[in-house]
Amino acid sequence: MKKTKIGWYVAAMALVGIGAAMAVTNPDQERYNQYAAQRLSQHLQAEECVKLDDAVRELCKLLEREQGQALLTRLIADNTERQDFLLWSTYTTNLSTQNLLPSFLSNLLSVPTLSYRAETVGLFGQFQTYRIERE
Repeated sequence: MKKTKIGWYVAAMALVGIGAAMAVTNPDQERYNQYAAQRLSQHLQAEECVKLDDAVRELCKLLEREQGQALLTRLIADNTERQDFLLWSTYTTNLSTQNLLPSFLSNLLSVPTLSYRAETVGLFGQFQTYRIERE
């Protein structure tokens, strides 16, 4: 009986310790914005930019520069909803090329309309994107 009681105390303390570690390492919105900008940049360069006209493809090279990353980070911050559950957070980001450029510029450059919805969970200081949908 005494060993069982000690086992329960140890298990409870372990759960409290894990919970505290999760709460302390729950990543914030700023870290998510940087993570998502990097992932989005990689995806666009690998999947979308290669389909564009040569003139528009030059715009994609901006994504490799610091200014491009800063722009993506700001766009993600403006289009992301965070739900903080103390131990972990979920992030839902909705991006569309219609929001990126004024309509006259999009038509002038013949930029295709792309819309993405990404859902990510952040815990233990890491991010895991579990759904990306092209809408």
